[in-house]
Amino acid sequence: MEWEKILADAVQDGSIRELYLGKIPHLKTCNNWRDVEPIGWIDHQMKFAHYKGGLVKLNDRIYFVKEQTINAISEYVKIKFSQNINVIKNEK
Repeated sequence: MEWEKILADAVQDGSIRELYLGKIPHLKTCNNWRDVEPIGWIDHQMKFAHYKGGLVKLNDRIYFVKEQTINAISEYVKIKFSQNINVIKNEK
């Protein structure tokens, strides 16, 4: 429950921390894609994963949607991402 509150405010001023990006759940299926609100586009290479897709909001929760999923549903629903989101690397 605490992570859900942190993730709800994870995107601030067009940026997100790499730690938070790894914790955001992936949205693979949805009953109504028209309810999805786009937040921003991400293209970031992490150590073991490449995040290329968009952050969206559905029912007041943030999800990550892969580029392949966005391309697959683009025939039916237009999702436009107006801003690019910068990923802030974790400090070691």
